[in-house]
Amino acid sequence: MNIVDKLYGGFALRFLKKKVVYNYHKYCRNKIGHALLYFKTDVLFFPQLAEEYCHSNNWEVLEKIKILNKLGFWVDIIDRRVNIDKLEIEDKYDIFIGIGAGNSGRYYPNIAEKLNKAIKIFYACGPEPDFSDRITKERYEYFYQRNPNKKVKLRRIIDQVNIKKSMELTDAIFCIGNEFGINSYQKFQKDIFRIYPSTSPRITVDVQQLFNRSQKKFLYFGGNGNIVKGLDLTIEAFSKLPDLELYICAPAKEYDFNAVYKETLSKSKNIHFLGFIEVGAMIFNKVTSECGYVIFPSASEGTPDSVATCMRKGLVPIVTYEAGIDIDDFGHLIKDIQIEALKSQICLISKEPKEDFLERSVKSYLNSFNYTQTGFSESFEKALIKTLAKKKI
Repeated sequence: MNIVDKLYGGFALRFLKKKVVYNYHKYCRNKIGHALLYFKTDVLFFPQLAEEYCHSNNWEVLEKIKILNKLGFWVDIIDRRVNIDKLEIEDKYDIFIGIGAGNSGRYYPNIAEKLNKAIKIFYACGPEPDFSDRITKERYEYFYQRNPNKKVKLRRIIDQVNIKKSMELTDAIFCIGNEFGINSYQKFQKDIFRIYPSTSPRITVDVQQLFNRSQKKFLYFGGNGNIVKGLDLTIEAFSKLPDLELYICAPAKEYDFNAVYKETLSKSKNIHFLGFIEVGAMIFNKVTSECGYVIFPSASEGTPDSVATCMRKGLVPIVTYEAGIDIDDFGHLIKDIQIEALKSQICLISKEPKEDFLERSVKSYLNSFNYTQTGFSESFEKALIKTLAKKKI
């Protein structure tokens, strides 16, 4: 249950009409222009949302507005669920920043084409949509190779974004992700700036915990889209590794997926399904203080907050290149997602020398400072200033 449910009995968002907020200038001292932001407005109605653990983008929306204000721009904000066809948008803006990569960004070109004078910034929370779709479908194909008689819903498909039209209208791309995501946009020949996502500042680690974790305990921590994110691969690999333990923190509502793996999970006493857990909750702190590794063999991501959050607790990441997070010399890169290969790699990782594991854990924690509120603010403001300077606003 999120903070809005706790405070308002679960009905607040149901009756809250998604709106446009005009002329936000609380943090603006000297106005030099007007900006339009297309993303979310919830946090402006319920400021408490900025303090939630599990939805860092609420805080990020407010921070974007603050930075734009600080640079001299009053801000109008359109919620991504507003029907753009029924909204009159004036051509009065100097900057337009709009979510564009996921299906939430389906209206980006509709707005951008109305703004002739504005610098238009495509805010990409993931890799290029057509490319992302292709590699996502490849994961489903691999699932059906192993489970030919099963049927699951195709999730995490982006089919409502006109990326060609969006790019024709775009001046710069702000991309959440490492070189995997950034490279997927290079073909459009736009200025691309990397944005680091934030994690909650309330996530803390006891340094002593870095030295008390088990190399035989692994954590899978992810949101919706189990097959895209590789939970199926993880379950199948650990079902063949009875001496190692896997803790799964994921939403329990993908019932078709659950039906496929119900028998495997019931037979595998080393796999513990915890369901969705809130970051910062007692169970989260317990499992992240015991597990040595976070495993996330995703097919397509921007930068997963879940992995960054676990790194803030000192867990060592085991991820695919497509997971979109830098692991340098401290993490483990999954190069082969075939079940036997993945199983063998996990087994080898669990046996690495204790000294190496401890060094990786400390480096993981230190590297996680990139994925903080400070990291987000600095990367967003620098990208914005560079874009404005080039366009000479």
